[in-house]
Amino acid sequence: MEHINEAENEARMVRGELYHAFVPNLIAKRNRCPGKLPEENLLSYGENDKSPIPAAGASEEEDAILLQDEAYIDGPIKVDYGTNLRIGKAVYVNFNCTFLDTCIITIGARTLIGPNCSFYSATHPLDPFLRNGIQGPELGAPIMIGEDCWLGGGVIVCPGVTIGRGCTVGAGSVVTKDVPEFTCVAGNPARFIRKIEPKEPDPNLSTTK
Repeated sequence: MEHINEAENEARMVRGELYHAFVPNLIAKRNRCPGKLPEENLLSYGENDKSPIPAAGASEEEDAILLQDEAYIDGPIKVDYGTNLRIGKAVYVNFNCTFLDTCIITIGARTLIGPNCSFYSATHPLDPFLRNGIQGPELGAPIMIGEDCWLGGGVIVCPGVTIGRGCTVGAGSVVTKDVPEFTCVAGNPARFIRKIEPKEPDPNLSTTK
């Protein structure tokens, strides 16, 4: 493998361009990640790019109030880097989920993620000689999951996919293409099942005039 500029190589990774994964700085980052989850390595997004975990309250009831907008992650989960994972307020992630966050993976607020879900922002060239095992380059594309979604257990989301707000993805589905907001999809590959027409008022819309 030729000499590689590690900073530019990592920048190419985040941009979704061809880059080399098995270089010292990226190997070190992947090796450090599991010991830092979730407090230090998972970034929330929104008004503040990084929100600190609130200090403990005086009682369990006070804790519940303090933490009601925090993401709830039922470990164990597996994350490549953590620094490219953006998790919104009041998200729930069930156990055994995998996030290959070579590119940015964004999970919108109040989204529920079932167990054993996988988010693959990483991919490889189809040309086997360019791919060249761990000696060759790889690439990726960002994943965006909108607010108020529900992904059933065992869902796989492929590179470059955007799932719109308010969607439901059936258990075991493989999502290979964008999903419009307020849509239910299921299957392998995931296909349109029905439009979702909310009956309850949107709690995020202001009721004041």
